[in-house]
Amino acid sequence: MYLQNELSVFILLTILGVSVCLPTGAPISACQSMMPAHPGVLPQSTPSPYMFKIGTSSFQNGKPIKVEILGPTYSGLLLTARTFNSTDLLGSWLQPPNNTKILPCPENPTGAITHSNTNIKTQSTMYTWMPPDSNCPPVIFFRATVAQSFAMYWLDVQSTAIWKDSDATCGNAANTWRNTFFAVVCFELAILLLL
Repeated sequence: MYLQNELSVFILLTILGVSVCLPTGAPISACQSMMPAHPGVLPQSTPSPYMFKIGTSSFQNGKPIKVEILGPTYSGLLLTARTFNSTDLLGSWLQPPNNTKILPCPENPTGAITHSNTNIKTQSTMYTWMPPDSNCPPVIFFRATVAQSFAMYWLDVQSTAIWKDSDATCGNAANTWRNTFFAVVCFELAILLLL
């Protein structure tokens, strides 16, 4: 009887823990990996039903970019801007929309945005990203982890490439257009081969 009571308490605590875990946003530990702290829950292996809608194909320092996530409603997210093959968080997220907040990652305190509660977010939720003022790469991607619910989330939802505008003054001399173009083409081919 004692063991049965312990088991009942364990099951109840597990259910309660799952239902209240991280309702106020991604943990700082997710800044690099984009992996939510959902104990016992793995990311979906099916293709993501989400995609990005971005009003431009290029970026320029000083000019904000509007970003939307299209697809079914969702309750949680972690949204960043990165360059090819890097975990560095680029730029800044401005004025988080309702039900979201800035995630203060140590390497860039305004470089990620997450949910502030589990209220439903829709396609009309608009995020605003400001490119970096210096050392910007020739190309960036928006990347997200999107959670429909605690038990159903997709990792590494990625936008198409957003190229640095020729008028941008935030250059990075270490990168060349030729090397970046080659890297992006190889990366996108690899993703196509995985599908």
